[in-house]
Amino acid sequence: MPEPQTPLSASRIKTAQSCSWLYWCKYKLKLPDKSNDGARRGSICHLVFEVLGVKGRKKYYNKIIKTQDVFSIPSLKRLILKHAAKEGIDDAENVEFMKEMIFNGLSYDFFGLDLGKPTEEYSEKDFAIIKDDGDIKYKIRGFIDKPAVYDKTKIVKIIDYKSSKNKFSKKELSSSMQGMAYSLAAKKEWPDYKPIVEFLFLRFPRSPSQTVEFSDEDLEGFEYYLEHCFSIINNYTEEVAVSRFAADYNEDKWMCKIGSWKCPYLEPYNYYSLIGEDGEVISKSLKEDFDVKEGQKVEVGKYNGCPRHFTQREPRLTNSSDPFSDIASKEEPAFKDPFSF
Repeated sequence: MPEPQTPLSASRIKTAQSCSWLYWCKYKLKLPDKSNDGARRGSICHLVFEVLGVKGRKKYYNKIIKTQDVFSIPSLKRLILKHAAKEGIDDAENVEFMKEMIFNGLSYDFFGLDLGKPTEEYSEKDFAIIKDDGDIKYKIRGFIDKPAVYDKTKIVKIIDYKSSKNKFSKKELSSSMQGMAYSLAAKKEWPDYKPIVEFLFLRFPRSPSQTVEFSDEDLEGFEYYLEHCFSIINNYTEEVAVSRFAADYNEDKWMCKIGSWKCPYLEPYNYYSLIGEDGEVISKSLKEDFDVKEGQKVEVGKYNGCPRHFTQREPRLTNSSDPFSDIASKEEPAFKDPFSF
């Protein structure tokens, strides 16, 4: 029986495009990684926005704006501190950072009223697109942080919160994988409406917004690109995994190491695997903290580090073996790959 097909997501595609080895470690080997504080802070901020976006909770929002203090709501304070402790970021610096980011996000048109009163609005909306019409075949799924629908102007405004310390460059914005995926999902859900994607950078209180729109022709071409990526990701081998190391491309070298940050799969490390009675791996962890049941066992594994850095491997400086460098040549509308490696 063939293995079930893996749906695409914007993050999966972006990971594979940026570093094929990173994708192999994260999604195929499913190795545990050391998430950075920024990612953990971002996940908690997203949780708070989702909670406060629920209908009937505007009174909590109003109090936060009035007091300029996220912790003025005791239940919200407990929620933030609980998850911060779980993620290991409950120190004073990280907590203060999160409070500022959350307040910044709430302060910027949180209810989408800048374009009028929305006809529909969602605190978080998932999407799943399955395309198999004989011409294009792919599956993609994901979540939109905060879509708002405006019947009067036929617009769907899509808010996506960003916790990163840098905004997008002009090129990154115009070719945003997330932006195109969200726009495509919006067109499938509301075909007669124009999607507008607004990225809100929570670390920039004065000017947090970057907005992008894509034409119908852009999205049509994007679907052909998704078909190409869907084929690669569902036939991902170790040969593909060593085809595009971030270290060999100037625009992605930072993914290996920048400042005090480094890729979680750059250096060798040991990890632990919980093995079931049938010999299958149940989960992996950097710590031996499993609740081991009868018939299960724990094994120590060793990750040898990125082969681009820890073996004598020739750097790949051309695109000839990069599976993302060229989409299939077709007579149909083709998406011009903005991530041309």
